[in-house]
Amino acid sequence: MSRKAMKIINWSALAEKIPETEKAAFAAFKSKSDQYFRRMHASPEIPPKIDWAYYKKNILTIGLVDKFQKEYESITVPYPVDKYTSEIETEEKKVHIKIEEFIIESNQRIATVKKEIDRVKSLLPFSEMTMEDFRDAYPDIAINLDKPTVWPHIPEVQPENDKGQPVVH
Repeated sequence: MSRKAMKIINWSALAEKIPETEKAAFAAFKSKSDQYFRRMHASPEIPPKIDWAYYKKNILTIGLVDKFQKEYESITVPYPVDKYTSEIETEEKKVHIKIEEFIIESNQRIATVKKEIDRVKSLLPFSEMTMEDFRDAYPDIAINLDKPTVWPHIPEVQPENDKGQPVVH
């Protein structure tokens, strides 16, 4: 990662995907990122060269500047190892697979619902239906003439559900 990598973040595209409930947290995160970005760019990418000859000429302690120069030039500050990008890419692939599965399942549900809508549209309007037409269209909720029910025709008040308690009408 370098300074150039910071330029590829598309904050406006990210902001469009953030739900309203998370806008404050997103703004705080963006603010922290912007502060880090400004601090990072306040310093040069490569530190300025030290004029060792100037210090050798002006510092009278023998060998002190040479010792500092040797130690300074031996210092290496490693850039942190990127151990998260591969994990994020793996997780992103898994999410894309789940999204594709969801799209396939959703399209199947849409097809099923469209068939049901077409079936309902093909039925007679309720105002023109007879009781027999209703029974044929909705056998699971139609009144069964072989097993009549009492008003209000709900399971809780039917005599077969009576457990020794009087039926209240």
